[in-house]
Amino acid sequence: MKYEEEITMYMVSNTIQVLEGYGDQILERFKIRQGIEDMPGFKELKVLKSLGKQGYDEVLVHTVWQDKAAFENWFSSREFHLAHRKPARTETGEKMVVSNSIDHYEVIVESDTTLAVGYVG
Repeated sequence: MKYEEEITMYMVSNTIQVLEGYGDQILERFKIRQGIEDMPGFKELKVLKSLGKQGYDEVLVHTVWQDKAAFENWFSSREFHLAHRKPARTETGEKMVVSNSIDHYEVIVESDTTLAVGYVG
């Protein structure tokens, strides 16, 4: 049995559509750490590669923050702007990112096995 705890964190999800065949190059860019982990209120980063898309690659970037203000602090920070200053381009100069969609969420319930330690039901 998993233990669920009510929480009120903030999550931002960035769905990035990439030219077909270039998803792995975008993923490599996320492996280079650029200061997000040092931002006050930062909780978690997950970068996901979609499977089975036809005609394009897709990368999902999920960040979790203590609250909305912590995310806004990151978004307006020098570190954010430095990390996003050079768009990824193909060898012919075409932008790899075709489009992206950013969604904001309030995290209401989180459940994972690490919360279950010591749980007595």
